Amino acid sequence: MITIRNLSQDNIEAALALSVDDWQRKYIRPNAEMLALAYVQPQEFFPVALYAEEELVGLAFVKKEQKAAIMTLEQFMIGQPFQSKSFGSESVREIAKWIETQFACTLLQASIQIGNQWGRETLENAGFMKRGTDLEKREIEMIYIMK
Repeated sequence: MITIRNLSQDNIEAALALSVDDWQRKYIRPNAEMLALAYVQPQEFFPVALYAEEELVGLAFVKKEQKAAIMTLEQFMIGQPFQSKSFGSESVREIAKWIETQFACTLLQASIQIGNQWGRETLENAGFMKRGTDLEKREIEMIYIMK
């Protein structure tokens, strides 16, 4: 079972140490870069730690959009040793639940680079639907409608 926790001094080093396979690195930004964004934009950028039992297995970064009812899943990642254990889709579902309890949000959006089939399937398995394709950015736009 995946739980969401805040990042703190207790888990920041483990969070920075999480990584993905070499072939996946082109699809995500380094965790240190994402944490820096959250540091300089604390009112709109929210990092969360993803735990399976007591083990940190991944990170997610959620952004509050200017439109009050929309949030963006900027990035989520499951560390390489924890992949292929169904943590991805379960994590995304838990992130959506967390957003519903923390924010007045009706829509969660995400973008996946064209070619990142694993990421797209993870979002679809969590309940996201394809909204469109931005060929200029080479991204597939996905949405999750909150209940």
